[in-house]
Amino acid sequence: MFGGSKIVYFIGVTVVSVCSLAFSLPAISIGAEFVGNSGCKCHMGKGCFEGEEYKERLHSNTWEKRLKGSPDAENPDCLKCHATAYGEKIAEAGKKYLPNVQCEACHGAGSEYKKLKENFQGKGKDAFKEILKKDPFEARKVQYDAGLIVAGINGPATVKEQCLKCHWETKDDKNKCPKTDKVMDYKEFFKKDDHRDEDELDVALKKMSAEDKKKWAAILPKDEILNTPLKPKKKD
Repeated sequence: MFGGSKIVYFIGVTVVSVCSLAFSLPAISIGAEFVGNSGCKCHMGKGCFEGEEYKERLHSNTWEKRLKGSPDAENPDCLKCHATAYGEKIAEAGKKYLPNVQCEACHGAGSEYKKLKENFQGKGKDAFKEILKKDPFEARKVQYDAGLIVAGINGPATVKEQCLKCHWETKDDKNKCPKTDKVMDYKEFFKKDDHRDEDELDVALKKMSAEDKKKWAAILPKDEILNTPLKPKKKD
């Protein structure tokens, strides 16, 4: 969620090809497993990967639309960008990958940071909400320590750098998938897939002192695009 002064949980941008570069973020937290989007509540409201908001994103059907039923449906080179967690440890037994580009494709294996919201420090499901209200910066640090990855903050240096793991900006890029000529217009793709929202941390950022900025420098955005204004919220 930063934007303007928002932290972002950015999932990259739309996957446009049928096969792409190998890309899979390692789990930072030891023993972390990929758990899938079900129950994702990182964002306010329904959560960006629950309900209608996720369905609007082209990331939501990268496997179903591009690979399902095709000769490439089980192609490792394609699955590494059109699916999530291929070749990684998945909590659900027997799963080789999770279809489509899900949260963890860019934010890392979620089993450990998901537990924070379920039973933080063994104090129940409301305990994390309390620390988020009391000390939002500490709450975010706890999430990062549990394996949450955010490009431009504690992952790849910039959001664009993360996107370029599975996208390209020119047709002659050496890493371009041979099955498509589509290229990434980064700024346009960011606008389309920007799923930042405001939470307690954003409110605290507006009141942040110079001393606090220094103290929490490690969890503040380094990529300027994360400081751009948020899109207006849709009216219900």
